[in-house]
Amino acid sequence: MEKRRISTIIIATAFFTIFFSIDFNATVGFNYGDTLFSLYNKTEHNAFFKIDAALRYVSNNFTFLFDIAILNNKIYNDPFSENYYGGFYFAMNDAKLKFKMENFQISFGKTNMKDVVYTPYSLFVSSVDYPRNTIEYKYEDGSFTYITKWLQLNNLQHVADPNEKYRSANFKVYAAKFDKIRFGYEEINVYVGKEFDFEYFFNPIPGFFIQYVNDAGRPFSEGIGEANYIMGFFLDYLDDSNYFYAQILIDDINMNRFFYPTSYQNPDKIAWSIGGIFSLNKGKIGLYHAGATKYTFQPSAEFGKQRYYGYTYFPYITYQVSNETTIFPLEFLYAGYKYGENNVAFLVEYEPKDIKNLKLSLEYVVLGERSPVNPWGDRVTYIEGTHLLDDPVLEYRLFLGTDFKYNLLDTLSLCLNSTVGYIWNRSELVDVDSDNVRKPLMRPKSGNNQLYFSTSFSLILKFSF
Repeated sequence: MEKRRISTIIIATAFFTIFFSIDFNATVGFNYGDTLFSLYNKTEHNAFFKIDAALRYVSNNFTFLFDIAILNNKIYNDPFSENYYGGFYFAMNDAKLKFKMENFQISFGKTNMKDVVYTPYSLFVSSVDYPRNTIEYKYEDGSFTYITKWLQLNNLQHVADPNEKYRSANFKVYAAKFDKIRFGYEEINVYVGKEFDFEYFFNPIPGFFIQYVNDAGRPFSEGIGEANYIMGFFLDYLDDSNYFYAQILIDDINMNRFFYPTSYQNPDKIAWSIGGIFSLNKGKIGLYHAGATKYTFQPSAEFGKQRYYGYTYFPYITYQVSNETTIFPLEFLYAGYKYGENNVAFLVEYEPKDIKNLKLSLEYVVLGERSPVNPWGDRVTYIEGTHLLDDPVLEYRLFLGTDFKYNLLDTLSLCLNSTVGYIWNRSELVDVDSDNVRKPLMRPKSGNNQLYFSTSFSLILKFSF
C-alpha cells in the first residue's frame, strides 16, 4: 500500500515535468534549540531535520502549486512515521490552484491565507502560515478591490448531533484606492453547524445584514445557527520607498456607553495594529505595534450554553501525543492576530543597505491570561467593562532574531535563522471547571522564567525545467 502511494507521487511528478515548465524548490534544513512547541510545553532542546519540496507552474492565467514538508520533530502522532519513514512524517506547507482573467481571479486549495495589509501583526488573517482549505474570489483594478474567501476551520469532536460539528468562516474585503492610498473595510463571519454557507460567500452584502435578516426571518428564518460577526477597517500608503498602514478589528463593542450609560457595560473586544517600512540612508527599518483587549477572538457562552464561533483554526488547545497532553502553540491556533487577546506587542526590523539578504529584528511582547477556546476565561460570564493586561501576573517576552541568506550559486542558497530571547513568567496551562465550560486556558505564572534559543541552517535549491 505504501509503495503504491510513493509510485503515484512519482508518476504525477513525471507527468507535470513532461507537459509543463515548472519551477522546483527544495530545502534541506537542520534545526536545533527551542520552538514554539517547546515554549508552550516543558521539553528539552530538540534537534530535527526538515525537508521541503515545492513544484510551481505559473502562466498568465493559471498557477499550480504544491509544497510539502518532511520532518522528524515528533510533535504529532503519525501511524506510518516509525514503521515506514524512519521517524519522519509528511506535512502540507501550501497547495493551490489559481485561475486569473484580467481583473478577476479565483483560487482554491489547502493554502496559506494573507491579509490585505503587509505586516507581521495583521489582524483579520494571521501572519503565521498555517494552511487551511480555502476558496477565494477576488476582483481588483486600479480603483477598487473586492475579496470574498471561505475558510474551513477544524470541526468539533464528540458532539451529539453530527450536523453541529462543522466550523467555518468567510472573509470579505471592500477597498478603494486613491493614487498611493488604500482605504477598506474587512470582516470575518464565523459560523457553526454548516461546512459551507453559499450566501456568506456569494452575497456581496456585508455579513452583518446577512446574519440579521436571515436569522430574524422574512418570514421564515434562513439562519445557520451560531454565528459571530467581526468587522474593522484598514488604511495604508505605498510608494517606491515607504509603506505605512493602520488596521483595527472589532469583535464586539460596548454601545451602552453611548445609548445606556447607566446600564451594564459589556467589554470592548478590539484589536489594533499600526506600522510600516521606511527607507533610510543605511537601509530599511520596519516599525510595528499591535494589541488586543481581553476576550477578543474568544467564543461566547450564553444562557448556560457554550458557543463555538471563536475565531481560531481549532476549537481546542491541547491534543495527545504518545498518550501525553501537548499544548498547541497559540500562534498557530489564532486565525486572526497571532497573539490573540489581552496583549501588546512591539517589533523593530532592520535590513542594512550594505549587507544583502540580512534582516535583524527585536520584539517585545506583554501577555496576560489568554483563553482562545474558553468563553470568559475561568468565569461563567464576563467581567463588566473593558480589560487589558490587568491580570495579577503578566508574561513578558524579549526576542532578538537574525535572518541571513547567502547565494552560493545562481541556483543554491544558504540560509541561517536564529533567535535568542528570554521569557519572564511564562504562561502555563490551567484547567477550568465551571458551570458551562470545561476547557483549559493559558495563565502567566510568577517566577516561571525561560531562556529561549533557536537556530536553523538550510540549503535551498531552485531551478526550472
